[in-house]
This record gives sequence, structure tokens and C-alpha cells, in this order.
Amino acid sequence: MYQKYDITLKALFKDVPKVFLKLITGYETGKFIDVQFPDIQLREADVVLEVADGKLIHIEIQSTNVKDMLERMLMYIGLILKQYKRLPTQIVLYVGNEPMNMKNHMEGEGVKYSYKLIDIREIDCRQLLESDIPEDMVLAILCKTEDVDVTIRKILDKLTVLPLKEREGYIRKLLYLSDLRKLYPKVKMEVNKMPITIDVKNSDIYQEGKEEGLLEGERRGLLEGERKGLFEGRREGLLEGIEGMLELKYASAGLELMNMVRAIPTVDKLEEFKNLIKKAGSVDELRGFLTRSL
Repeated sequence: MYQKYDITLKALFKDVPKVFLKLITGYETGKFIDVQFPDIQLREADVVLEVADGKLIHIEIQSTNVKDMLERMLMYIGLILKQYKRLPTQIVLYVGNEPMNMKNHMEGEGVKYSYKLIDIREIDCRQLLESDIPEDMVLAILCKTEDVDVTIRKILDKLTVLPLKEREGYIRKLLYLSDLRKLYPKVKMEVNKMPITIDVKNSDIYQEGKEEGLLEGERRGLLEGERKGLFEGRREGLLEGIEGMLELKYASAGLELMNMVRAIPTVDKLEEFKNLIKKAGSVDELRGFLTRSL
């Protein structure tokens, strides 16, 4: 899903929101697998989890209706089968605002295929609000609610008890996802009432480059490359994208790494570090990579 909410949603799923995961898959936990398929272009599944009984769960997250989603999912199931020798359970989770109208099944001579299609707006947010998992709480902003103001306050009340850096990171994710439901002004107003120090203006950087993370950074880098040369433009695009990914995933703790990131001498190492951000479990793991690379 190369949409502007990709990084935030994938980061939440990587940490496995237990209640939400059980609601859509029947499983409470699983091991995140980073699945990439080499091709003429690199193809990457949004989320693939290996759950306790050995099954694979493949989840694609869509904020828009995609005409070729059925064909795309069919391609993914074949590639996952080829790589892992197991057929995954496939789910497309729709998080957009328009009516959901993607096709999810096909049948022809000797072929019958389907995947599960879930509209997140049909999930009752009350179950998520009862969870103590921050990822569940943040995802509640996208789900069905009878009183959106009460839901926002309950989410923020639960996030308030988290340690400062964690709290700041999850509030930024909440602010970002709230824009999917056009709730950013409401959430921002409630955040401003909280007895904490967080500059909500910083969340506005998701617009104009940081909101789309690495892909937007790379796009800008290529455009810049027309003026400054391909190598320099590519490097600048990667740096901008990496900065966006670090802020979305680790907030200020991630941004503290940028001086080391800028000292990386090659584009290949920057690409390697970019891919590591998706899989890393802590800032310390990223810092260790940077230390070894310099």
C-alpha cells in the first residue's frame, strides 16, 4: 500500500495490536515477517504474520479503492506460496472514507479464488478502547463509534499513562491517522488540553514530504537529481524519507540518529538502513547499525 498513511499503519501492525488482530484474524499475536518479492520492480507485502499454529496471515491495508486489487492479491498469494511453501490467509483491510467497492473473489475454469475484505469502519471501537495495547487504542480512531468526541478523549486518557517518549510517539500516530476521518482538528484541540508538552505543530510535517515517508522523499530526490545530478538527488531523497520514517516510528528518539545517518557515505548503506527501520525493534538496534557503518 503506497499511500501516505502507509508507514504509520504498518508500524502499528508490526507491534501486533492484539485485540484488533483477533477481531480480524482470530489470532491474538504473531511474528512479523518482512516479505519482499524481487521482480523488475521490488514488490513488498504490507503485513505478513506467522501465527502460533504456523499459519501465515497476509494483510494489505488500503485507504482507497483499487481496481486491480483482486489481481494484486492473487499475485501476492502465488509469490508467498513460492517463497514459504504455505498458502496464507489473505485480508484486505480498508481504512478509507469512500464506500468500499473492491472485488474480492473470482471463479473460472479450474480456478476459484477469494480473499477476506474488511471495512475498518464496521469494527466497534469499544473493544479496542478496553485494550491496554497502545496500537489497539490508536486504531480505534478509524473504527465505528457512536460519539467521536468521547472516543478521542478515551484514547488520549489511556495514552497519557505511557512513558513520555512512547506517549509522544503514539499521539503523533493518532494525530496522523485522525486525518483519514477528517478529525485532525478535534484531536489536536484535545491534545492541546492535555497536561503534557508536545508540539502538535510538528505533526504538520506529515504534509509536504514527511507524510508519505520514504516514497515521497525518493520522489523529491529524483526531481532534485535533475538539477544536482542523480547521485546527489537520490541521496537527499533517501535522507528525507529516512527522517520521516524515524519520526513516525520513534519520534524525537529516532530523530536523534539523523546526524549519524547523514554521515553514511554510500547510497547502498542508506538503502540498507531504510529497510532496517521497518524491521528494527528499538532505536538501539538502529544505532548499532549506524555505529558499525561509520
